[in-house]
Amino acid sequence: MKWSIYQILMISLIVVSMWSLEYISGNKTTQPLSGEWTAVNSAYGTFFIVALVLTFFYLIFLFEAKKEKSFLNHPIWAIMPKISVIVGVSSIILFIIGGTLGPVMTWVEQWRSLVYVFFIYFLFLIFLFIFSMENKNQSSYQQSKKSIHFSFVWTLLLFFVLFLLF
Repeated sequence: MKWSIYQILMISLIVVSMWSLEYISGNKTTQPLSGEWTAVNSAYGTFFIVALVLTFFYLIFLFEAKKEKSFLNHPIWAIMPKISVIVGVSSIILFIIGGTLGPVMTWVEQWRSLVYVFFIYFLFLIFLFIFSMENKNQSSYQQSKKSIHFSFVWTLLLFFVLFLLF
């Protein structure tokens, strides 16, 4: 029960972090030079926000690994890389179609918090895919924790390289 409470706390911290980011972006008095209005104006700030959300995911998974009956020992993890790729690709396709032809952009204009929901959702899918690849052949408690650590490092490294390149 203790670990579930910690997981709920991490989810709450994600929500509070995104609310704070939205609140800060709404109270800015100066606009960036490009004329765009964003919550984070620097690549380092963006990487920090991504790293913060990934850290919360990391802690959620780590707390799950510490439970007696952990979901991380379920047989579904053997096929989770395929599931996460299918869900990820279909989500990207639906997001692009919804943004160009559908009502997604109208919804985002009305409810700016949807941007953060999409952001967190896609970050979670990336972390889940990397974790499922690491965890696929792991079976014991210690190996599951090791997979969580490796997934966190690989995901941060992936985004760090992407921020350096783009």
